[in-house]
Amino acid sequence: MKLIAVDLDGTLLGGTVGRYGFKSSGVEALRQAAAQQMHVAIVTGRDLPFILELLHREGIVPEKEGWPQVIVSEERLIHLLDDEGKYKPETEWNEEVERIERSHFADIMPGVSALLEGKLSQIDAASRRCEEAKEAGRGFVEVLFSSADTARAGETVIADWLLQSKLPYYTVRNVAGVCVRHSTVGKGPVLAQACQTLGIPTEEALVIGDSCNDLSMLDGGFGFRAAAPGNAEEEVKARIHPTRGYLAAGTFGDGVAEAVYHVFRELQK
Repeated sequence: MKLIAVDLDGTLLGGTVGRYGFKSSGVEALRQAAAQQMHVAIVTGRDLPFILELLHREGIVPEKEGWPQVIVSEERLIHLLDDEGKYKPETEWNEEVERIERSHFADIMPGVSALLEGKLSQIDAASRRCEEAKEAGRGFVEVLFSSADTARAGETVIADWLLQSKLPYYTVRNVAGVCVRHSTVGKGPVLAQACQTLGIPTEEALVIGDSCNDLSMLDGGFGFRAAAPGNAEEEVKARIHPTRGYLAAGTFGDGVAEAVYHVFRELQK
């Protein structure tokens, strides 16, 4: 095993008492992986400034510890830790994938707005678009619902509209939010690209996540070995392959640690 990739929200991040942070068990397991010369990757929809601030707040100092060596932000942008302890963007990939995703932003906005005035309002009267400035900054549309259940139903409506529109986009749900993303982006394809850059075969990477937006790296399509913490959504648990995957009993960081140590034990056999 040469790389361990971990989602943030609901996986490494969360489950702590009195604050939204990392459980020490998960951090220690990843430190041990890094000490054994494994690459560690954070793969998330969060932006890079948030991620870097969070790491330092939680006592992880990449410039001193040398990990995580890879950060995938916004589920599309790759950043690699250099010898000076700074994250350098994979500029060519990042610029092209963001350009492609933004290419139909103006076409998608009115279509989703029309759905919000019609079918989506019937499913969830509180459904709404994400803040306009945030959407414009990211270059993709997100619809927020009042619950995971209404988001599931709403996702079907948006996916049907995308199919009819023939735009090269798909829906991805993260609990009560549904994003419309370009077919070239997502945690699975972007992490696979990072592995290619690093010369790491995807079958030698373990990925850990809890939500439906993690499925593109968890469902086996790119050859990753997969694991999920005990608090994962039921759709995720159902997609973890029984022979190539691992479903932890522990939640959040405890589940991360359990999955990492499971891999360690397998390597020692």
